[in-house]
Amino acid sequence: MSASTKISPEVQQSPLRRIWRSPTSAGRWYWLAASLLFYAVILAWYMYAIRTQQFPNPLNDPLRLFGIFGYVLILVTLAYTLRRRFVRGLPGKVQNWLWMHTWLGISTILIIFLYENFDHVTNDFCSNFSCLTDAEWGTAAMLGLIFLVVSGITGRLLDTWQSHIVAQDASANGVGITRALEERILELEYTVERLCAGKSESFKKYCLAAIDTGASPKAVPALSSGEQGDFRRASQTLGQREQLVQSLHRQQRAQRLMRVWRSAHIVLATLAMLVISYHAVMELLMNVFHVIPAS
Repeated sequence: MSASTKISPEVQQSPLRRIWRSPTSAGRWYWLAASLLFYAVILAWYMYAIRTQQFPNPLNDPLRLFGIFGYVLILVTLAYTLRRRFVRGLPGKVQNWLWMHTWLGISTILIIFLYENFDHVTNDFCSNFSCLTDAEWGTAAMLGLIFLVVSGITGRLLDTWQSHIVAQDASANGVGITRALEERILELEYTVERLCAGKSESFKKYCLAAIDTGASPKAVPALSSGEQGDFRRASQTLGQREQLVQSLHRQQRAQRLMRVWRSAHIVLATLAMLVISYHAVMELLMNVFHVIPAS
């Protein structure tokens, strides 16, 4: 004997609401733990050097090694840009590479503070612009690295905030994100055009004005009784379209803000990396490989 369950038409026709969320990744905790562990080792080494050396400075180990470690970490963090824009076939999710980029970037600036023995950070502050070019642009390189880290953290918070706005809006509008909204708005406009077919001029002007301005006119046109039903349906459709257009504008504004920040960050980060690389290469050639006489 078989049993059958009858499903009501309301249950069959009710669509499942999709809950949109910002992407998350467990990789943030792995990279945070790895960064903390690596920095703890460097910090313990630094504390030992401070106790055992009379004049610890960036020209002597281990502080000199800290500078090399810092530059290597900077190059490693740049691998995120490589993974995201050029070599997308590299293993791992982009979110994991982003968290690697974030946590290692923060660790790098903390290690560079140890490399400089906190000069120009807690003491011996720069009093003029000539200080920036001392030690082969060393101070400018450190300030550039600070700018990279601070701007990266700011951008990460901005990106998280705006992604949350987009996800929250996509959950609330009942349609989804930008492309789905554009398609649904176009469908509603086609519906209004079909309802306008064969109607009076005042009916058509009202609908066209609502589509052009994005809001239904307050003045309701005088229509014949035969057009009242289609006008109500057109007004409901235009109201749905108006809500979706507002949702689309909110999401586009959030996406535009993130694009502007990324573009500015890339340009400024490139300039900072040129200064950092110049200082790193000159230090290696003068004080590590001794190819160039130290000034």
